[in-house]
Amino acid sequence: MHRTKISNGLAVSSRIVLLLIVLVIVLSGFYFARQSGNDSQAYSNDFNVFYHAAREVLAGRDPYQHSLGEWTPYLYPPLLAILLTPLAVLPLPVAAYVWFLINTVSWVATAWMSASLARDGLVLKQPNEDGQVGTASAAPFDFSAPLAAVSLLVVARFVLDNAMLGQVNPLVAALAAAHVYLYSKDRKTASALALAIAASIKLTPVLLIGYHIARRRWKFASACLGMFVGLTALSFAPFGSGAPDALHEFVNRTIKNEQGFDLAYAGNQSLRGAIARMTPATHSETDQGTTESSRRPSDAVTLLVSLALLVIAMIAASRARSELLAAAPFVCCFVLLSPLSWKAHLVVLILPVASLATEAARARGSRRSALIAVLALIFVLFNLTSPHVIGLRAAEWADAHSLVFLGALITFAASVYAANPVLPRRH
Repeated sequence: MHRTKISNGLAVSSRIVLLLIVLVIVLSGFYFARQSGNDSQAYSNDFNVFYHAAREVLAGRDPYQHSLGEWTPYLYPPLLAILLTPLAVLPLPVAAYVWFLINTVSWVATAWMSASLARDGLVLKQPNEDGQVGTASAAPFDFSAPLAAVSLLVVARFVLDNAMLGQVNPLVAALAAAHVYLYSKDRKTASALALAIAASIKLTPVLLIGYHIARRRWKFASACLGMFVGLTALSFAPFGSGAPDALHEFVNRTIKNEQGFDLAYAGNQSLRGAIARMTPATHSETDQGTTESSRRPSDAVTLLVSLALLVIAMIAASRARSELLAAAPFVCCFVLLSPLSWKAHLVVLILPVASLATEAARARGSRRSALIAVLALIFVLFNLTSPHVIGLRAAEWADAHSLVFLGALITFAASVYAANPVLPRRH
């Protein structure tokens, strides 16, 4: 009876805490929605760009013809603009609030799905002394809530950044996590669709096809690629005879970086950005004149390192004991290998962080200590480098020295380490 009362009391307390969290999120949405302003023709944050692009689609134009500003163009394939057309009929403040709720649901869903995959990892069958699969080792209690909390805590800065900037990264992270989660539940069609949508919004999730290739799922990888190509092509179809021009503009503006973003800019915490900052400024002649090499989307060093990281990720995925551990290095590659990864993009690392927290929970000895140390280190590199914590000057120094990129690279290396199975020692 006493235990029943305690259990009921904990359940009531949990509901109250959950209600308070929901209330805080709902009320904070009004603050974050105001960051988009009231003028749909002026840039306040990135949601203004998406909102403007969606209104262009409603007006019968492609989202590339008329930009909100010279340096705030729409950079994604058309699918996002098309999906947001229902919001484009709403007043900007209302649309921004709905977008905040969509993003909030997205990062909560990402953490929940990642934690669910992690929970499954905690009851994996352990290898016996002969290297064969032995009996299942059940977790002593449900780790889902702590794992979700840890994964969000480590990337908390990026969650807040996305809320402030109205970016699409939480939605992409949720779709990528859904792809892995649904595949683990044997819902392959829904899994492939989630990946196709994610990659058709922002191209980098297509890297997850490599994780299936590493695990020798040739047919499923082909199906995912075909669905992605088909959906992306379909997103250009509404523009009719203007579709080829829209595609040409997208390729030039985004893939070739003819928009002219300086990839060495300190805010770019990708591999390309880090290498560009370490490389002395050089120039190359083009038909249009002289351009800095740091504006090229890739160079020989970046390409070689990128290929090396992909090979390492594929080896890790082929050896991993679970879908979460296999996918984690590839999710890290979303931000590492993209030529342009603003710091807020690193919110996609919720899933890899959950995989590290899982291994830290189930490992023993030095392996557990190493993973806990890694989680602490990347928390510091991600969060304590914020200008709100260490001040603007120190934060600019941290960005110039690629400390956030270093955190992402360490997350990748730790994900590869966690994916490597450890067999018991023979006596």
